[in-house]
This record gives sequence, structure tokens and C-alpha cells, in this order.
Amino acid sequence: MLKIRLRRIGAIRQPHYRIVVADARAPRDGAFLEILGHYNPRTDPATIQVDVAKYEDWKHKGAQPTEAVERLVRQFNRAARKAAAAEETSSASRRTRTASGKGISRPTAVAEAPAEAPAPPEGPIAAIPTAEAVAEETALNSTDEPVLEAVTETPAGAAEGSTDTDTAV
Repeated sequence: MLKIRLRRIGAIRQPHYRIVVADARAPRDGAFLEILGHYNPRTDPATIQVDVAKYEDWKHKGAQPTEAVERLVRQFNRAARKAAAAEETSSASRRTRTASGKGISRPTAVAEAPAEAPAPPEGPIAAIPTAEAVAEETALNSTDEPVLEAVTETPAGAAEGSTDTDTAV
């Protein structure tokens, strides 16, 4: 009789398992016919990798999985379905958001671009983003959450260099 079971590998107190097809009479770490996957309980979360096609093929041939292997394969299938659903949902929402325009912030007034754009400045000022670049980046990275922006100008009526946080006496 063939069993689909765990075969322990790894050092002392560092278990790592292979999911294998072996004769039921063979020792736990003895001879096996084929490796179907891996299981590492030491990672957070535990790493499970199973070739489901091979697993199903061996089950159809009459190999009996142990309870531990059945649990791991169910857990692997559940995680794979969740990942596929999440990927499908995220790609579908991306398509919907792009197609319908939801979630994309658009400027209220669109200015016509001048026929000849001025040459970009050189030096440290070149690193400061322009209003158009900020609006474009906001449109690309837009979410439904409000965005807080830092004020870079001195408020009207305040002396240059004075702040509310000065604690010097």
C-alpha cells in the first residue's frame, strides 16, 4: 500500500518536511517514490508548497494521504484560492477605477500648456517638484483617504524665521 506522508529532513531541532509518496512499510525517513512538495513549520507563517496535480494523480492511483498531509493540502488550497481571489479582485478594482474614473483626483481647472515650455532650472531648485508633477503623482497614487500636505510658505503676518515652536527664553 502507498502512503502520501511527511518525510522529516533538516537538522536537530530545525524540522523541515518533504511531502512524499512512499511504501507504507518503509521507515519515515527511508525510501520514497516521488517528492510532491515541502512544508516548513519554522517560518511565520508556515511555508507549504505542494504540486497539487501530482498529489491528485497519486490519490487516483490509490495512494492514501495521512491526516497531516490532508490538512496541509487543504490549507495550501485555501491559501492559493485566497491569493487568486485577492489578485483577481485587485486587478478588477484597478480596471473599474480606471474605466469609471473613481478614485482619480482631477484638478478643478486645467490650464493650457504653453507652446514652448521653459527650460527646467538647474541646481538644487531642480529637485523641487512642479505643481503639474505633484498633481500627476497624486492622480497615479490616489486612494480614498484624505491627503495631508505640508505648508512650505510662511503664514501671512508672521516674521521670517519665527515659528510657534520656539522655546528659547
